Amino acid sequence: MDRRAKYTKMVIQEAFFSLIKTKPFSKITISDICKLADISRPTFYLHYEDIYALLDEIGENMITSAKLNEMMKLTIDDQDAIYTSILNLLRIIQDNMDIYRICVLERGVNSHLPSRIAEAIQKTVNDKWKQDTEHHKDFDSQYITEFIQSSFNAVVYCWINKKSDRESIEIIARLIEQFLIYGLSGLIKI
Repeated sequence: MDRRAKYTKMVIQEAFFSLIKTKPFSKITISDICKLADISRPTFYLHYEDIYALLDEIGENMITSAKLNEMMKLTIDDQDAIYTSILNLLRIIQDNMDIYRICVLERGVNSHLPSRIAEAIQKTVNDKWKQDTEHHKDFDSQYITEFIQSSFNAVVYCWINKKSDRESIEIIARLIEQFLIYGLSGLIKI
């Protein structure tokens, strides 16, 4: 991609980020983005099919920066690496709270981000499950994937929606790590 195309995508995304801070996603139009980015509609459509394609690209950039592929290599025995990976993911969420809220936490928004995150978790769980659980071959590992993703999102949702006294990402990362490794008994270990 040439510099001009990269620049145009950057201004489109910056305009979208600015708008999302002041308007609900459902109220943002391509015209709003074009006006703020100082581009024409055809220029927008040269780079994105629609606003959802823009949202998906932003989500993909979040996944890339979150290094989910590295998370797939984690083992339950390496607690420091688990904590570091969760902390990294929370930093990215913190830096992109509005996008994460729209793409993952709010229902009814057509984004590929939740399924991409689920794929990464599913691959990690499946690989680990195959290695460590010969006696549970009849158990569908998708239950674990859904539980992990739902639990993670529930904690993040509560954390994001706190208006005051929001804990640091380090505290939330430790909480999620403890839940992941020890379940509810992890509360005793915090």
